[in-house]
Amino acid sequence: MTVAVALLFAAVVLGVAGPSYLRPAGRPGVHPALALSAWVVTLLAAAAAAVTAAAVLVLPDPSVPDGMIGIAVVCWRALSEGTDLPWLLLVRLVVGTALLVLLSRVAVLFTGSLRAERRHRIERVGALRAVAAVRDGVWWIPCAEPVAFSIGGGRRGIVVASTGLHGLDPRAVEAVIAHERAHVRGRHHLVIAFARAAAAALPRVPLCRQAPGAVGVLCELAADATAVRRCGPEALTRALQEIAAGQGAPRGTVGFDAFPQARQSWLSSPRPALVRCDGVLARAMTGAIALVPALLPATGATMLVLAVCLSA
Repeated sequence: MTVAVALLFAAVVLGVAGPSYLRPAGRPGVHPALALSAWVVTLLAAAAAAVTAAAVLVLPDPSVPDGMIGIAVVCWRALSEGTDLPWLLLVRLVVGTALLVLLSRVAVLFTGSLRAERRHRIERVGALRAVAAVRDGVWWIPCAEPVAFSIGGGRRGIVVASTGLHGLDPRAVEAVIAHERAHVRGRHHLVIAFARAAAAALPRVPLCRQAPGAVGVLCELAADATAVRRCGPEALTRALQEIAAGQGAPRGTVGFDAFPQARQSWLSSPRPALVRCDGVLARAMTGAIALVPALLPATGATMLVLAVCLSA
């Protein structure tokens, strides 16, 4: 029970206060890949804490060998025989049942959202395959407007570009392709789909509600950072100015023209070398740091519950 209380407290802290303490990670001085890692880890940790808390409450343990069924039987006998109710077990039964129902609803909405994303992606790929010409791993489609986007799914995603890009200088075109390939390598489509599904399932939770916007911007900035490292900020800025004025990418894809103002602001801001590291170790450390605000109050809640139990 103590573990469940701590986990529930951690999930609530992450879900309610997460956007507030994650906001500083989006500053221009922090590598966007690190900020993205912090958001993803926080979302996953909140979900894992809630699921684990439900499991602790529902599944059998040494004190309640029969789990929720045993608790329900004990409470029913107390009511029918007129004896004192085991309030601690009753609270566990009510909270565990409510949490189980909530998580079941979230799971249905979450999987439904992911299936809709997958269905739309398959339809889009089928339509593009009929008109695209593949060169150097890029699907080129006939379109006068400069358009570029990527589609996730399968072992490898797809980078799609219009023939209108040929009107840009070669360096800018290279920056566009590098940006979209960074999306594919980073599996940003899966991350964005996860954030959208979380928002669809729990729109009233601040962390889930704000996740699609924050994760979307950070995915674009992380891809921009890769393109800047390869082609330089000037080429990427020129490409962004040209494509942002075009007709835009199709719905359900990650387009190069997304969040142009935020990206231009990031490109024009100083980025200290100290925080440019975006390796695996740096991302792991960032994710661990993102969990500290939830671990501290959860530990406090655990100590409080233990103190109450020991004094009883």
